[in-house]
Amino acid sequence: MQLEGSYAVGRKKKLVEYADKEYSPIQTVRTHQHVNSAMSQTARRLKRELKRTRQVKETVAEKTKGRWRGKRLHGQLPRNLDEKLDDKEQSYSWLKFGDIKGETVSTIVAAQDQAISTNYFKNKILKEERDSKCRLCHLHEEISYHLTSGCPFLAKNEYVMRHDKVCTHLHYSICTALGVETKDQWYRHTDTHTSHCMYRKMLQCCGIKR
Repeated sequence: MQLEGSYAVGRKKKLVEYADKEYSPIQTVRTHQHVNSAMSQTARRLKRELKRTRQVKETVAEKTKGRWRGKRLHGQLPRNLDEKLDDKEQSYSWLKFGDIKGETVSTIVAAQDQAISTNYFKNKILKEERDSKCRLCHLHEEISYHLTSGCPFLAKNEYVMRHDKVCTHLHYSICTALGVETKDQWYRHTDTHTSHCMYRKMLQCCGIKR
């Protein structure tokens, strides 16, 4: 019994010494567990910081939107979108593509904000003594929305030309996708007999959605 006890004590002592060695398997496991624990703590801390950062960004964005809506002139677009229940994501999506020149973007944004030099802008914002009615039809307030889609004087010609240009671009895109020979620029595209036949054939192959 004494011999077995001495053997057990000696073996335990050897195991303790082996465990205390720097590169022992047990020490490696302990080190690995310690590293995992430290990494988990760091990940949880970074997750909390990221969540706080997102909350701060959302708060700042909401405050910025609130100040934007509160502006008398430049807040007209967001107020109109809220009132008319338009699709806000689609209304602003064109700004993300980057395929429009900066000068064009600034002009469109100015028109949306009613900040272009119209009679209404000069009368209501700049406080000039002039009539705020449209200088073409003399019936409605001369705002950008009226000029782009609501003036009966422009509806006779300019709106039709704009519609035709949109159709030209659509026809050009379809012909390009079908491999029909086209001009280099869409605005120089004309409807040829070949493209007309290909377009008609494509429409015949399309199903009608009810």
